[in-house]
Amino acid sequence: MGKVRNIIFDFDGTLVDTAPLIVATMRAASRELGIEERSDVEYRSTIGVRLEDVAAMLWPGNETAREQFAMTYRCKFDELSRPLDVKCFEGVKETLAWLSDAGFFLAIASSRNGESLREYLDMFGITGYFMEVIGGEDVTHGKPSPEPVLTILERCGWSGDETLTVGDAPVDIAMGRDAETLTCAVIYGNGKESELRSQHPTFVISDIAALIPLVEGVSPDLIEYVEKEIIPRYDSFDGAHRRDHARLVIRQSLRYARHIPELDKDMVYCTAAYHDLGLKHGRENHHIDSGMIVENDAFLNQIFTPEQIAVIKEAVEDHRASGKTTPRSDYGKVVADADRFIEPETIIRRTIQYGMANYPDLDRAGHFERTLSHLKKKYGPKGYIRIWLPWSDNLERQHKLHELIADRVRLAEIFNNIFDKETE
Repeated sequence: MGKVRNIIFDFDGTLVDTAPLIVATMRAASRELGIEERSDVEYRSTIGVRLEDVAAMLWPGNETAREQFAMTYRCKFDELSRPLDVKCFEGVKETLAWLSDAGFFLAIASSRNGESLREYLDMFGITGYFMEVIGGEDVTHGKPSPEPVLTILERCGWSGDETLTVGDAPVDIAMGRDAETLTCAVIYGNGKESELRSQHPTFVISDIAALIPLVEGVSPDLIEYVEKEIIPRYDSFDGAHRRDHARLVIRQSLRYARHIPELDKDMVYCTAAYHDLGLKHGRENHHIDSGMIVENDAFLNQIFTPEQIAVIKEAVEDHRASGKTTPRSDYGKVVADADRFIEPETIIRRTIQYGMANYPDLDRAGHFERTLSHLKKKYGPKGYIRIWLPWSDNLERQHKLHELIADRVRLAEIFNNIFDKETE
């Protein structure tokens, strides 16, 4: 496949979970018009197509629906959209930020009304990531026609073979395919996996976060295995080391690896994904246990050579912040610096989470003193943490953290805000 440089996203069901709102609005519009209500499944099956095309799908031959459903829906949407909870899917904002920072060009091709679409983009603070936004009324022919994608390609000057169309509905995949782009089906949205696969997408992912290694050239088979078998293991660890931490280390590792083109992206990804798995046996020797998990993983031994397995194992073992020796390879340096993601609020939150899990008898003051002690010991001017990559943004962040550690009042303010949220 060609190198992906541009990504066109669907909106509803791909970036934002609007299904509850859409279904409720469709049901309200049906009642208002006195036409037969459909099941939630039937309503959901129309998400992704233009409102003007919904009536023919749900009430073929019904003139009232054909003439009035779209207008009635829009009126009901204005009534219902505020009280109902609409959220970005987990990981969307982090993924968009990473992709934009890495130099990918992004756009949206949606069947949603353009005004509503842009309102949501502004509400979630993600408008600035997209070069072009196409709504349902911006084209003559909506999905599954390729017109929305072709319009974006023309306006942005993008080549189809360097563009990936991402969506959760069969019409999204058909749209991208017929526009001669690569396609990626996401199976966490509104579409059924079997129906999505029937459209023969280039790729299938189960989480938006998997898009990052995918566009970085990591093997789709490895991504699928890690998403299914490895990432879920982090859910059983303490709050500071759950899947959000694993995904952060993956993002940072792939970002840092861009500075060392000769590194194998599959090995970088694998090292990051496996780095903390040894926590299942306890914290003390988790880096060694993680290395053993790598060494004994049957799937990894099928796709990597024994020499590559040995390097991944060493890198995983070398990631630990308290390690006193220099990592034995660039893979170890990359995952070590990625695991050290020095961002004050993230570090304080992880420290609080770990303290609550392991020191439940401490009160607020006790947790604060423990947090301050940990920050000084690990991140302070005389702390043991080391930054191995000269281009790492951790160097500047470490300096800022030194300033925060010295300002007890400011540190206490940040600590209390986070502690309140963690104990709600």
